[in-house]
Parts: sequence; C-alpha cells; structure tokens
Amino acid sequence: MVTGLYRCANVIAPTGGPKDVTPPKVVKSVPANHSTNFTGNKFRITFDEYIKLDKITRQLLVSPPMAEIPDFRLKGKTLSISFKEALKPNTTYSVFFGDAIQDITEGNPLHNYTYVFSTGSSVDSMSLRGQVVNADDLKPADDVFVMLYKNNNDTIPLDSLPLRVKPYYLSKTDKNGDFMFSGLADTSYLIFALKDENYSLTFDQPTEKIAFLDSLVKPQYRPAPQIDSSLLDTLIVKLPPDSAKMVSDSLWHLADSVANTKISFYQLYLFLEPDTVQQLMKTKLIRPNTVQFVFNIPGKDISIQSLNYHPDSVWHRSEWTKSRDTLLWFLHLPHPDTLNLLVLNGQDTLGNPVLRVIPKQKLVRKRKKHTQIKKKTYLSWKTNVSWKIKPGQKVILTFGQPVEKVLPDSILFVHGKDSLYHPPFTFLDSLHRRLYFPIKIKDGSAYQLSLPDSSVIGWNHFYNNKITLSLHSKALKEYSDLNVTLKPEKPGDYIFEILTEKETPVAIRYFSGATVLHFPRVTPGKYLFKVIFDRNGNRKWDPGNYLKKQLPEKVIYFKNMARLRANWEINEEWDF
Repeated sequence: MVTGLYRCANVIAPTGGPKDVTPPKVVKSVPANHSTNFTGNKFRITFDEYIKLDKITRQLLVSPPMAEIPDFRLKGKTLSISFKEALKPNTTYSVFFGDAIQDITEGNPLHNYTYVFSTGSSVDSMSLRGQVVNADDLKPADDVFVMLYKNNNDTIPLDSLPLRVKPYYLSKTDKNGDFMFSGLADTSYLIFALKDENYSLTFDQPTEKIAFLDSLVKPQYRPAPQIDSSLLDTLIVKLPPDSAKMVSDSLWHLADSVANTKISFYQLYLFLEPDTVQQLMKTKLIRPNTVQFVFNIPGKDISIQSLNYHPDSVWHRSEWTKSRDTLLWFLHLPHPDTLNLLVLNGQDTLGNPVLRVIPKQKLVRKRKKHTQIKKKTYLSWKTNVSWKIKPGQKVILTFGQPVEKVLPDSILFVHGKDSLYHPPFTFLDSLHRRLYFPIKIKDGSAYQLSLPDSSVIGWNHFYNNKITLSLHSKALKEYSDLNVTLKPEKPGDYIFEILTEKETPVAIRYFSGATVLHFPRVTPGKYLFKVIFDRNGNRKWDPGNYLKKQLPEKVIYFKNMARLRANWEINEEWDF
C-alpha cells in the first residue's frame, strides 16, 4: 500500500516565463545516501521543490528484493520511506525510484534516483554502465529497463530468472540509451534489458522487446569524480553567481564523465523475438472478389476450406505474397454472398471466419432523371514505376484479378514525338496478373504507355478504365555514379544497403568477401551505408532468441554519410 499525505497549501504553478524543465533536486537525506551501519526502518529525502509520486508501485525496486512494498509519506518537500519488514544484517540495500519522483507543477522526473545504504560497516561500491540500442538500426533505445540478476536462486536456473522473477538490481535508459548502476556487490551478474509493457519487471509478453548478453558481466570500482578546487576557485571567483554555478556544474559533469571511462562499457542490442506460433490475424474482402488472409508469420502448411460452397468448377485461385505471410484469394463469379471458411495449419485450426464477399450495392443518384444506377466496377491495377524511370527498370502493370484477355493492337507506346508502336508484352506469373512490357529505356527521353478502355479483360469480365503512363528518364549527367569497395575482415555472407537520410532503402546487394560494388545512375543526395552480417545466409536481417542464446544479427553503419553530386563519380572504401 502506498500512502501519500499532502499537508501543504495548494501549489499553483507561476504564470508567464519559460516552461520549467528542471527535475527536483535532493537537498538532504536522513540518513545520508550511501550511509553505513543503518538502523531503524525508515529514511527521509528532502527536495528543493514540492514533488509527487507517479506510479511508484510499478517503478520502485528494492534490492535485495522485499516481500512487501514500503510505505511512502509526503509532507511538504520531504518524502519518508518506511520498510515493513526487518532488514538483513551486514547487507547493502538500494532503493530504485525510476522516474516516480516528479515535480508537482510540470511532472519533470528525477531520472533513475537510487538511495543506497548498508546495515553493515561498508557499502557495496562497484559500478556498471552501458548503452541499449535498437539492434536493427543502432539508434538509442530510451525508457528501457536494464536488469541484473544474481545466481543465488536455488529453484530457478539463472537463464530463466528474467522470465519468472523480478531483478536483483534495476536501472533505466535515458534518451541516449545510457544506463548506470552503482552500489553493486563485487560478483558476476546476468544482464537483461526489457521494454516492459505491463510493468511486471519480467519478460512475460511476446510483444516486449529485449536485449541480453551471452556471458555474465562483472562490475568494477568507479573512482569518485575529482576537480582541482584551487583551479575551480580561480575560474569562478569573479563571475556572477549564476555563471559561477554553470561553470562549476559543467566541470563536475566533465569530471563525472572522466570517472565513467575508468569502468567497462557494455553495449546491448534491443530486438523483438519473432513469433513461432502460427496465427490467423485477419480475413478481409479488400476489393470486389478478392479475399485477403493475413498471418503473423510466413505460412508453411496452410490450407483453407469452404464449408458452405462446393461447386464443380474452379471458383477461386490463390496467390501468396513474397513474404508468405499474406494469402490472396481471387473469386470467380458467380459465388455466394457469404463464405463460411475453415483455416488450418497442418491439422491445427487457426480460425473459422464467416465473410460477406458480395458487399451491398452502392447506388449513385442521377440529378436530372432522379433515378438510381449501380456504380460501375473496373478492373483495378497498379504499377511499379513512377513518372521518373531509369534505363534497365522494368515496366509492370499488376491487375487486381487474373486476366483472361489482352487486346494487343489497342496498346500504344510512344517514344518522344515520332516513334509510335504496339509494344510487346508477357505475363510474369501463372495467374496472369503481372503484365510486363520489355521496353528499352534511354537516358534523357520521354515515353507514354497507353492502354485504352476495355483493352484488358479479367476473368470475371470486368475491364480496365483507360490507363496512361507518362514516363521520363533524366539525362545521364543528372545522376551520380557510385563505387563502393567493401573489405570484410572475415569471409561470410553479408548484405549491403544504401539508405536515404530517413533510412529508406535505395539499393540492396549481397556479397561474401572483399568486393567492389558499382551503382550507376544514383540520384544526387545524402546517403547512409549499412552492412548486415547475414549469419544464416537467408538474405535478410534476423533478430535473436533469448532461450536459444542467439543474439540478433550484427549491423554496422559507414562512419560518414555519403554525399553524391550530379555528374560526379564517387568512390568509397570500407574496411570492417
């Protein structure tokens, strides 16, 4: 039970001026933080402003763990903490508050505040620091719990502790992904990071991101930050008080950073474990006569049966997406208004969806005659090209249903102002949905591909509305030419990616040793280079698995951002 007693007058934030972004500061603690020979069952912390406690029962962690949560009382600017059970002799305790202590006006948190004391004659004084980053892009991961476990549980194996019990010590990453432990005992620990979704402080949700190391960590002694007092006095003696305080705080911050360099630094890579249990996520009619089945992971042994419709002829055809996590059914008319389906994974039932596949007709009112007519349905389509196109780029039209007939003499391709002809075409798939035009594109040219109304007819006898693709290719001098020399230290399978500043993939290549990759006609701009260590050779980045002690595949970025200019050849070299 958490008790909060507020016996002060209503505190109202002052109006006007800049917004307060400064967290509360500890003015005094009784007994002092890091005290020895602690007696009694309570301590008090006084702050420089009024505070509130936010989700204290979720964020608080006492090490060694206690069976009961302490009592908390607020009086004025002082927080009193009382333990409900006897303390162990000759033991160092740490009380981790997380971000629970906040100022009462703006809610600015005192990040990761920890009160440490010992019931014996000495306080455990070891420290451990590090950083948590996202495994796939190396960006700092903030608001992530970092947990330490002692190997002192008689019934639960050490590797299973993060799944079943709260940690022995707890810290939390800041906006830079950094974390810090102090007051640790001189022993080895299992380290585990968790993006906790339910505040259980255990890895118990499949949607929680985690990070771990495949070996134990050992804290080290961190020397206290030191500043030459005579130098500090010389620097601030003639400064105004505010400026003097700013200089002093900066120097102490620098000294603190120097002290941190004296201990080892641990890097953890945060990832989401892939699902292993096949599930049907949704079944939906995405357009007329097209049903979409979405699964959580690629399907391997999926079968779907109709329970209410069994015609003698073929009434649907199916197609998996490239990732094999989505299945499309293309329905042939006529078919019933509603389908009752059974979705199986091997012998296991994944679902029994009942889906209306003929939606209610949408009626459009004619203004003059005041009559209602059915809205006309055309054969839908999409293309893989925009109006900008490069030599060697394929021109493909993908239709929303299998195509039964194409009228070749009606299709026109125009190059510039003079060249006009009926272009060749072919289907790239057995369902006849992907129509490919093997057109030769030249630099600095304009093209137009035109498919008149009713030139493509689907298997349900819907036809296309007029399709016009206006295409333009830039002159060669408007592009940049890029050569990248890659020199991995060890042979293996690798993936090289060129990314925009927002990390949108521009080009992907695969290689297994030292090589030179050539990228012609790259649009000028700023680009990132990324290499994935493709451990299993499946040509994609894979996350890790905790119980298998499998770390996520390694990712690295080129130290500099590449700046590509028009009509320039750029050469980059990367040793890794």
